[in-house]
This record gives sequence, C-alpha cells and structure tokens, in this order.
Amino acid sequence: MKNITFYVNGAVQKINDEYPLYTSLGHYIRNVLKLTGTKVYCHEGGCGCCVVHASVFDQSSGETKEFSVNSCLFPLYSCDGYSFTTVEGLGNKNFGLHPLQKRLADANGSQCGFCSPGFVMTMYSKLKNNTKPSKEEIENSFDGNICRCTGYRAILDAMKSFAHDENPIDIEDLKNLKCLNKEQNKCNGCTDELESFHIKKDGKNWYSPVCVDQLKQFFASNSRVRFMNGNTSIGVYKRQGPFDCFIDLKNVKELNQVNVTNDSLTVGSAITLTRLQQIFKETSNNEKFSHLSKMADCLNKIGNVHIRNVASWAGNLAIKKEHKDFPSDVLIIFEICAARLNIYNKKTHIQLSLSEFLDSNELESNQYLIESVLFPSLDQNNKINYVKVSPRSTNSHAYINFGYRFSFESSESTVLKSKPVLVFNGLTEHFFHASEIEKFLGEKDISNNEIFKKSVEILTKELDSSGINEINDPLSPSSDYKINLAVSLFYKSILELNKVDKKFEKTIDNIVDIRTVSRSEQSFESKASLHPITKPMAKINAYSQTSGETKYVDDLSLLSSQTHGALILSTLANAKIESIQTDKVLNLPGVIAVYLAKDIPGENNLMPKPFNVEPVFADREVSYCGQPLGIVIAESHEIAKKAARMVQVNYADIKKPILTIEDAIEENSFHPKPIHDLMIGDAQSAIEKSKNKISGELSINSSQFNFYLEGIICNVEPTEDGYKIEVTTQWIDSVQRSVAMVLGIPASTIDVQVKQIGGGFGGKTTRANIVATAAALGAHFLRRPVKIHLDLNDCMDIIGKRPIWYVKYSVGFEDDGKLNGIDYDWYSTPGFSPNGSLAFCLYNFFDSAYSCPNYSVRQHLAKTNKAASTEVRSPDVFTCYTVTENVIQHVANHLGKDPIEIRERNFFKKGDKTASGHSLPYIEIDKLVTELKQTSDYYKRKEEIEQFNSQNRHKKKGIALIPMRYPLTYNLGYYNALVAIRHHDGSVLVSHGGIEMGQGIHTKVAQCVAFEFGIPIEIISVKSTNNLVNPNVLWSGGSVTSELCCKSVMGACSILKERLEPIRKQMSGDYTWAQLIEKAFSLNTDLSAMYLQRAGEFEDIMTYDIDAAACTEALIDTLTGETQILRTDILYDCGQTMNGLIDVGQAEGGFMMGLGYMMLETAIFDPQTGKCINNGTWEYKPPMAKDVPVDFRIKFVENKPNPLGVLGSKATGEPPLILSNSVLFAIRAAIEASRKEKGLQGHFKLDLPATIDKVQQACLVDVKDFSLN
Repeated sequence: MKNITFYVNGAVQKINDEYPLYTSLGHYIRNVLKLTGTKVYCHEGGCGCCVVHASVFDQSSGETKEFSVNSCLFPLYSCDGYSFTTVEGLGNKNFGLHPLQKRLADANGSQCGFCSPGFVMTMYSKLKNNTKPSKEEIENSFDGNICRCTGYRAILDAMKSFAHDENPIDIEDLKNLKCLNKEQNKCNGCTDELESFHIKKDGKNWYSPVCVDQLKQFFASNSRVRFMNGNTSIGVYKRQGPFDCFIDLKNVKELNQVNVTNDSLTVGSAITLTRLQQIFKETSNNEKFSHLSKMADCLNKIGNVHIRNVASWAGNLAIKKEHKDFPSDVLIIFEICAARLNIYNKKTHIQLSLSEFLDSNELESNQYLIESVLFPSLDQNNKINYVKVSPRSTNSHAYINFGYRFSFESSESTVLKSKPVLVFNGLTEHFFHASEIEKFLGEKDISNNEIFKKSVEILTKELDSSGINEINDPLSPSSDYKINLAVSLFYKSILELNKVDKKFEKTIDNIVDIRTVSRSEQSFESKASLHPITKPMAKINAYSQTSGETKYVDDLSLLSSQTHGALILSTLANAKIESIQTDKVLNLPGVIAVYLAKDIPGENNLMPKPFNVEPVFADREVSYCGQPLGIVIAESHEIAKKAARMVQVNYADIKKPILTIEDAIEENSFHPKPIHDLMIGDAQSAIEKSKNKISGELSINSSQFNFYLEGIICNVEPTEDGYKIEVTTQWIDSVQRSVAMVLGIPASTIDVQVKQIGGGFGGKTTRANIVATAAALGAHFLRRPVKIHLDLNDCMDIIGKRPIWYVKYSVGFEDDGKLNGIDYDWYSTPGFSPNGSLAFCLYNFFDSAYSCPNYSVRQHLAKTNKAASTEVRSPDVFTCYTVTENVIQHVANHLGKDPIEIRERNFFKKGDKTASGHSLPYIEIDKLVTELKQTSDYYKRKEEIEQFNSQNRHKKKGIALIPMRYPLTYNLGYYNALVAIRHHDGSVLVSHGGIEMGQGIHTKVAQCVAFEFGIPIEIISVKSTNNLVNPNVLWSGGSVTSELCCKSVMGACSILKERLEPIRKQMSGDYTWAQLIEKAFSLNTDLSAMYLQRAGEFEDIMTYDIDAAACTEALIDTLTGETQILRTDILYDCGQTMNGLIDVGQAEGGFMMGLGYMMLETAIFDPQTGKCINNGTWEYKPPMAKDVPVDFRIKFVENKPNPLGVLGSKATGEPPLILSNSVLFAIRAAIEASRKEKGLQGHFKLDLPATIDKVQQACLVDVKDFSLN
C-alpha cells in the first residue's frame, strides 16, 4: 500500500491508514506534530486562525503553486505531494524572527495573539506569490482572517509595510527553508510524479485517482460517493452523508486541463477558483474573451482567498445542485457567460446549460461527475456583469446575486437583438431566470424610459409571484427588501448600459468595489523623563504570539491518561425532561463514561454567591436550547462530540419558547427588578410643562456574541491533594469556588492557573465555569484528566450573548433643545437567568455627557428561554448610551437643528452632578468637542456632504459627531501582586491578579516594575496568574484591571525599595542593581513582597470620568443599503497613557467591536426550538479588515494626566465602544438625506443593528420612482 507523503516545515511525513478519513490537516499539525502555533476555532474556514502555507505542483499550469490554505478543512489524506509551512517554520525568538513576525509584533498588531499566526501565514503566502505587492493587494489578502482585538488597523499597517512603495521584504527572507527531499531536487519536496492510492479505514474507502479511467472505475464500484476537492463545503453544510467512499479529484490529470481555441475555453472541473481567476485574466487578452476580465474580478467575491485557493468551481455548483438554498456565485457568473457543463452520469457524457443542470432530475445526488465547463466566445456586442449584495463587505454569502447578459445590435446600440439573460440567486430555491422580463425586453431599446418603467413593473410582478412572500426564514431579510433589492440591481444594470445624467453616475458604482486603500493616523504623548512609563512599546509577549510560541490552554501537552469531554445539549428551549437515554452511547468504542445531574456529589450550581443558581446540568426541565444536560467522556475529542450528539433525550410538556421582549411582555415573564426605579425631580411634570414634547421607542436587537477566537476550554487534572485546573477564564476565583461547590470539597484543594487567554471581551468572566465544573465532575469520578474544548459552534449554542433591549421614552425640552425631563421604560432580556445582567449599574452611565434636571427611569428584566446573557465588552452600559443618543437625535430632528447643537446645549459642566449623584470636578467635554470639530473639519465636511447629496440621487453621505462621558470605578476591584527578585542576577518575577487577554496588562505591569526599580524591562518576567499567589481576586474586566494591577505591583515594589534602602546606603561607589540585590540577599533581606489593592479605598464610587468624542462620515447606497465608513476621527482623554501603542490599539479594537454591534452583529434564534441558527461564520458576521474606516484617525488629549488615576492614566478597554455610536448616526444622517429628497423630514425609527436591509428600507426606496431621466 502506497504511503501518503508530504512535508511540514521541510520534514517528511509518511502516513497510511493510521487516522480516520475525516482527519484534517490542522488536526494532524496540532495533535500529531505538536505544532500548536496553528490554531483551530471555527472549523468552517471563516476565521483564518488555522491558515498555513502550501506548495504543490499544479497540473493545469505545469508550475509549483504557492498558496494559503485553511488547515481546519483541508483533508489529511489530500496532502500527498504537498509541502506545508506553518508559523513555526518561519522563525522564532531563539533563532531569529521572520520579518513578518517581527513587524506585526512591533506595530502592536498582536493583542491576544490567537489570530496572529494566521495573519502571518496569510501574508507569507502573499509574498511567496508576489514579493512586491501593492497596498491594495495586501489589504485584499485578508478577506479570510478575523481579529476581534485590534480593530485591524495595526495589522494592516504592519503588513502594508511590505508593499512595493514602502519597505518590501528581501526575497531571500522568503527562502529560509531548505529542501529536505534531495532526490526530487524540488523545493520542499513538491513532486509532479503523482500516484493513485486507496485507503480503507473503518469500513470506508478513500481513493485518489490520477486519471479519468481510474476515477470512473472507483465511481462505478461505489454507491454513496463523495467527491473531494478541498473539502470547503463542510464549512457550510457540516452534517453531510453518510458516505461509504471519498474520491479526491484534485490529482486527476484530465480534470485539471485547460483548452483554449479561438472560439471556446474549456476548463477542467478540478481547477480551483483562484486558478480559474488566473485563466480568465490570461484568456481575456483575446478580444473574443475580453468579458472574462471582469468576471475574474467577480470571482474574488466568492468566499475568501484561502477557500478560493483549494475550492473548485465545480464543487460550488455541486453544492448548489444538492442544496437549493445555496447562493452560488459561480452559477450566476457561468450562466451570463453562456457556459455549458460537460457531465458524466455513470452512463454517458452529456452537455447541459446551467439551467438544465439545476432542473435535471436525472442527476442524482453524488451520482454524477462534472468533468469540465465550456465557455463560448462573445463578441463586443454582448455586455455582461455580475453583482453581489451581502450582509458584510467581504467573505460573505449573498443576500442576492444578480447577473446579466445583453446582446445588442452593435457595440454602440441600445437596441437588443435578442432576449437578454437576467438571472438571480437568493430569492427562492427555484427562481433563477427572470423569464418574463427576458421575454419582454427582447429586441427592445433599453434606453427608452417607458420601456424601462414597464420592465420594472413586469419584474416586480414576477418576483412577487415567485413564492418569496411565503418564505419565513429567520436568517433571511424580508421579502419586501429582497424584491426591492432585485429590482434595484436591475435598475443599476440598465443605468450602467445607458448614457445617464450626472446625478445617476454614482448610482452605478458598487460601494464595496470603489473602496480605496485605508489610511490611518495615531497621536499620543510619550515623556522620555518617565520612560519606560509612557513609552510606546510592543507587548513583552508579542514576539511569542506572532511566532506561534505562546501556549494557550488548548496548546498545552496532553497527559498520558488524558480523556476528553463533550457536553450533551438540549435541542429544545422550553420543555420538561422525561428521560435521558445513555445506554447505546456507553457501548460505543472509545466512550468511557456519561455523567448527568444525578451524579453531581455537591451542589448542581455553577455560579457561586451572590449570583442566582444556574445548574451545571439541567435536571427536570430545560430553559434554553443548547443547555448542558450532561457530559460524555471519551478517549478523543471527536468520539466524545459524536457520542454527545447521539444521546437520546425525551421531552414532555413542550412549549413554544419565549425569545423576545415582546414575547415576555405578552407572557408576563420577568425577573425581579434589578434595582429601584430612578426618580430625579418630577419628570412627568417637567415634560408636560415643556414647550416641546416627543415620544418614541427603540429596539436594539444587536445580540452580539463576544467572538473570542480561542474557545472556552478547560483541562482538569486530579492531583494527590486535589485538582489542577488550566482554563480560559477571566476570573480564577469564580472557577475555584464553583468547582468546590459542585464537588463538595474545600476550595483550598483546587489549583487554578492562567497564563493568558485568546481574547475574552467579558465572555470568559463566568462562562468558563460551565466547562470547569463539568470537566471536574468527570475527573472526580475517573481520576483521570478531563479536557473540554468548546469551538465556535459550541460556544454560540451554549453561551449567552449581549442582551437585547426595547426602550420607550418621552422627552420635554425647550425651543433651543435644552432638556427639561425624560421618562424611560427600559426592557432588557438577560435570558433564563439574570446572572449576566449589569442593568443594576446603568444609572451611573446612561446620561453620558448630558445634564437633565428631571428623570424617571424604570427597568424591566424580561425572562426568556435563552442562555444567560454574557458580559460583552461594556455590558449593558454600551446600549444605554445608544438610547440616550437616539433621544438627543430625536430632539434635534423635531427642532430641525444640527444634533451637535443640541448635544452642546446640554453638556455637563464642571461641578455638576450626574443622575446617580456622581460629582464632575474635571469634566471638559465641551472643550474636547470644540477641538474635534476643528481637527475633523466638521462644518466644512458637512457642507461638502450636503453638496454631494444634492448632486447624487442614490448615493448619500452622512456625518455625525458623538461625545461621551464614561465613568469608571476602582472600588469594585481587588487585585494583589507578588514581586520577587532573584538574588542570582537581580532579575524580577511578577505575578499579579489580572488575566492577560490581549489588553497588554503584563507589559504595563513590567513597565511599572522597571520604572520603580530603574531596571531594564528585559530582566522582568511576568508569570501565570494562579489562586495560590493571587487568591480571592476579582474578575479581569471593567477596563480597570490593568491600572489596579499596576497599582498593586508598585505597592509591592515600594515595600521592596524600603527594604533595600538601608542596604543602598551601605553600598559605596558605583554599583549595579545585581550587586545591590546580591548584597541584600547576603544580609538575609526578604526579596519578595506582596501587595493587595483593596476595594473601597477611593472616595467616590465612580472614581473618574473619561471624556471622548468621535466624528464619523458614512456613505450609503440607498438602493442596496450597503454602507462604507469613509472616515472616523477620535479624540480621547486617556490621561497620561502608560503605553500609547497599547492604548491606541485598545481604543481602535473597541471602536471596531462597537461598529459590528451597530451595523452587523446579532444572534438569530429559531422561533420554534429556540436554537441559535447563526452559530458560525457562515451566518454570523463580525467586522473584517475592509470594514475599518477608510480613513481612521485617533488622537489622545495631550498634557492632561488623570489626577485620580494610577500614574495619571485612564482606561481604554471598553469606553471606545461608545464612540461607535458615531457610525450609527452618520448612517442615519445619510438616510435622512435620502428621505428628505423624497419630501420626508423629521425623526424616524432605526432599530439596531443597522444592517443593509434596514438601511435600504429606511430610505423608503420605491421602485415605481425609478427612471432613466
């Protein structure tokens, strides 16, 4: 039997049938080779943290192909003949970093670091193909990589430094791996001498043929066949099969052939999308195929670069054939190119058009083979184009994709010589050709406005009768939007083909396509006299992160007796549990045990006091879909997950789940009030007596998921005196207490430690308790280590999100906009438990920068059948700012004034008190806004925007300037620190109570130690946080952990300096730090000290305020709803920044996370089962690199140290999210311009998130108004 041979970092790998056929390359790299720099999270090819570089001989071109690949999807048994490079193959700290690794770290492009290896390898692949790319090409390369921490700006700046007009890399730096396969004399072992092979494993077959004859033989002798060519479809449709046979097509010579004649282009079905793009570009040099140049660009809209590198065009069509709802880009592009498919159906060879292929009932699922596609030549009288409208700018499936082909009498004519091709995808499963309008337009003049208007009428009617109005899909926008969008795309196509008035010129442009290369500015102070404090420097662990050397929980070596756990999850949200049947599962090979609620020896509660009880495993009833019911423990993670899904749960008394606030109000389902109603003055009377009164409501459905890239993971190991727990948590004390409660043992027997986590954003504050308690239960009974790893799908199923809100308000105010009184009813839903709600603290925040003498605020917590809401960066607080800004906007709309005028009229002044009674002795929001108006050219740009809007019918711009006052408290936190000096050389070890999760806490702590002792930062080492050295500490969150840990560290340093002072006096002459320490040690001086920063040490509960403002300009397409953020200016009072590089990165990352909340992100639930149905990257869309403002500027206020802060600093973790309100209100201003043009003025309701469908619908586009004149 032939060995499968491939290379990883130059080392040969030979495998046979040792691994299951479903094994991925990523699994092999991480778990067999132990190269843990490559990460795995989504298992969908959507996040990019698994990216590695691949080299292979390409049969279609006859050259070695270099490309990036998602290792989480790429099958291990497809690796024959490949050479792979992981981040470890580029460089490391000991032997030298690759320039990519170093520049990314130095630019602070690595915060938590979990995504960094993926970005490094993506750029490495780009440079291997083009050593001197343009900045635009570089930005386009990151359409498959997500970073939740940085906001992308620092990453893009680092990578664009390799552009040809910046500081391109020396080509020799890319050739740092020697070829170990000397016999082949080919780089890294790549070979063009491929052999077929057959692997049989677990009763299933894997074939890798090299010619069509072999392929047909394998195909004919098997029934349930799955063709493989990259395996990317598994990222969308995960539950495929079952299959008995897998046939890898990528090495079949005939399927990789390309044949070009003067009249046709034939492309084999194994050709990847990336290669097809190259073929299109090359062939378009022939005038008869010039149309393929545009189509090559359109192929970039499919998936992301890593997917396109391995996915075949034929695979895309096969998915569409099997899954009618799949919005295939290839289908549309091929149809408008008049392509025909050559297909083998086990009997004969046939040729079909795309329509015939879709409609054919003879082509049974997986019982046919697409062999090639034929593209005929098209003369210059044919005009074609393809358009895709998606919920996110990149790496997103289409809401609707549309293509056309018009054949004119001549290249200059507007008269059609035959009926056009007008095709849509995404409307209904069976709607493809708009046949009625195709018939109507045949041989007509498309420049005739009357003909055009009639065609709009026909198309609208055809769409309306397509069945789209009967579709009730929670994941899909409304049918009204889709019909409107489809007609709008047709309208754009007609405008594109006609000479139109200037006001229509920009209508044709696609907002996504016209985006220019991004630029940025950052400005902050650094005082050399205070260095290393205020010194902008990369994180001390940044190089480890970008080289893949940082070890996260899932990277730690498995123990010899390691087991793996998977949670049994409920499939309903509101039902009684009748029984849980585990017998069949226990008999599965590899399954060790199953534990349920009845097996818990202690308390079935994962939340220690003062939180409400939250069961580890549901016992009698389920409260949400995805709620843990038990744990399956097995010899491998894969076996455990498969077995957990097979557990049979029988339900009774099944009820429709309560999922929305409206549902809760109807059912009167509420948690107890979180806090008393707030009554300041007499709001009702003040409103009644006001000259102006308004009322309104706002729904905020941005149920945002934290989207950390490292899932929630825990490994519990029994020890001789208790348990050792490695866990991804922001709160080690909570984990310790919850495990002690569940096992019924003293907390002192539980050791919890965390070195760093791959992002948290609040989501790992208490939710890590879910896996820690379950794993501890298994370890308790088995006396073996138990590891639970929740990937993206698991996390989104089990873990709650940011709560949704519904608000009703009434406001009274004067003619100048001065507020007199506000009455609020706030409804939020923390899920089935109120444990994740921070509604009780909102009175400290909601008034932001605005003074109002009279308030009446009532809070209501809706009890729903969802997971307990999770702390998500600025939890609950973020939402109340949006509500307040909406009120201010409503007042401005009512009075017809610029909203900034109303905001300034109501600003707090020094000496004022907030609604919660917090004093404001230092507030200067008015000065800050005045400065930002000047530096952002607010009024000048506002005039320019008004002029733009008057000259453009369907593109509108808007600008908004939003201020913020964000109070922070030190009084909730208690963090200790241990500082220990080594007598050998004077080096310093530090352990503090905070959790490093990307915010740079270790670096700031090290800077403080270096500052206090006057020593180089290089001799300071920050160790893990653990509950021996750091007992009883609070969570890391609330934006103040870094400052308070720095305070504790400085307190410990002060103790040590006091001990060292007498010894200093004994030292004579010049002496080094090391000599001082050795002398102190010889005198029996204690060289370690602990310090605890205690809660309640500060006079005011809200210790200090952060003032900031942001000005954002947005561009919208009123026909599609697509939005581009053109520019954002941020002015932020950071006090005296400890590290400007880190603090700017935090601010940018926070702003971009807020942008996602405003425009893109919300969890969607099945109304019948309560299941989160967008629990992966296919449907859930956090911002990506090309969602960053095109022009992104941030400045920290200068010469303004915080008199109440640690070393004069202020926080940057959460407050910048609030500034993303400027994005929302800039979009709103653009919508207002569109409505005003239609004669509609005044306030309108725009619920969140402001997704493209909501934006388009708010513009009140009426297709009846469409005209060519």
